Amino acid sequence: MCPVRIRVASFFLLIISFFLLTPLQAGAERFSFVLDSPTERADEARMIARQLGEVGIDARVSVWERRDMLAAVLKGDRAAYLTDWGSAYFDPFDLAVPKLMTGGRGNFSGYSNGYVDALLEQGGGAPSKVVRQQSYQEAQRIIQDQTPWIFGYTLLRFDGVSNLVKGYRPSMDGRINLHDVELTNGEELVVGVGDTRFLSFDPAAFRSRNSETLIRNMFDGLVTRTPEGVVVPELAESWVRVGALEYIFTLSTGAVFHDGTPVTAHDVAFTFDRILNPYGVGGRPSPRKGLLGPLVRVTALDDYNVKFVLDRPFSVFLQALVHFQIVPKAYFKRVGDEFAAKHPIGSGPFRYVSGNFDSEVIMERFDRYYGGSPALEPVGPAKIRRVVFRLIPVADERIEMLLRGQVHITQEVPFNRLPEINQNDSVRAEPVEGTRSYQIELNNARPPFNDIRLRKAVTYAVDWQEILAKVYGGYGDRLATCFLESGFGYDELLRPISHDSRAAKLLLEAMGYDTTPVQ
Repeated sequence: MCPVRIRVASFFLLIISFFLLTPLQAGAERFSFVLDSPTERADEARMIARQLGEVGIDARVSVWERRDMLAAVLKGDRAAYLTDWGSAYFDPFDLAVPKLMTGGRGNFSGYSNGYVDALLEQGGGAPSKVVRQQSYQEAQRIIQDQTPWIFGYTLLRFDGVSNLVKGYRPSMDGRINLHDVELTNGEELVVGVGDTRFLSFDPAAFRSRNSETLIRNMFDGLVTRTPEGVVVPELAESWVRVGALEYIFTLSTGAVFHDGTPVTAHDVAFTFDRILNPYGVGGRPSPRKGLLGPLVRVTALDDYNVKFVLDRPFSVFLQALVHFQIVPKAYFKRVGDEFAAKHPIGSGPFRYVSGNFDSEVIMERFDRYYGGSPALEPVGPAKIRRVVFRLIPVADERIEMLLRGQVHITQEVPFNRLPEINQNDSVRAEPVEGTRSYQIELNNARPPFNDIRLRKAVTYAVDWQEILAKVYGGYGDRLATCFLESGFGYDELLRPISHDSRAAKLLLEAMGYDTTPVQ
């Protein structure tokens, strides 16, 4: 057959196909759902909706205040929601376990897999690092294959810092440590905190990174962590592990609380008894109990030795202790939990002067400070005389105050403000690796996303690389699951699922959905 006849035949075949197939698409139902987003990620949500529309998915964006959205999600009747979750343990124990284990406190998707639960348990408790790593990596492969969420990305984080500040190093866990910092001009340093409220000054009564930053400048723990995440002694001088289930810590003898009383093993035991006791914090349970895993008992052996007993192996026990600061037993017994929570006395480098939960907190250097961790130079009292932690919830306002010299340090610099900071000689942007997973969680417990085909179709349709480039300035990395590269057991061989519009359309068409672009 001559080429002209072939082209004519092909043209008529195309026309016939159009008339045969178009009615089918026109009559087909669109797959549609509501995509919930917190206010700060609204631009990202709209871009995701546009991408989904390119494969025929009608995603309608609903923007919420974060707390209202999470309250609605917890009721179980939302379909899809942009969420994030941070890790402070450098281990899946405080990210994958609460988010993906059956009944986990942060499991907003309703995902449940008994075998994955067992792998996560083994990853957290097996005595062998090899077994732990193998368990976590097998869990990652299963989780990615079952696609309970649309796994997204992690972001580089930037702290804005005045060039009057010396010695400041951002921490991966988000803590602002001011013990090592000095000002080249002035004696009062102001930190702009991106929050609306501090939850408490009681180390047993909060779950918030910003509240923890405040508390850890007034209180010290048995151990602390370097900016890179290595656990080192703080109030403890040393420790030994006795078998698989016991630890004995020996305290240094020079530390005192801000009222001048010495820090002893009895204060340590009292601190943890309050958290383990279901009525230990003013007659209520501590919101921090779950972070201690299988810890069941803490006993003072004498004034400077204290024993911790677990009921099963807990591989991240030392990492957990970083987040628990020691309180003075005698003071709490004398004034009560409520008064102590508003008038804190710790053993940290700064002592509380004044302030409240809703505006700002003022601290001053504690001149009798024992010096802090010997592993973190400089050792000794803080260099700054006075510190103010000021609540400034609006990011742009924090940046303007930084540029005007009214704030010396602020976290979470918006990416669109980085060029302005980088071009200003009076301030700088300090980068640090993020420890937070960003994703779209899907409600696996009810239609439509109890169907894995639809979860996979949406996964293929979302182009995270475009989002990272256009919304976040390229300062992010894709995630294969919610396991972070900085965490133990991360599987470097497991690659993120790539954007693939064709694969998304094939799944949707196989289910009878219309895949013509949404206008």
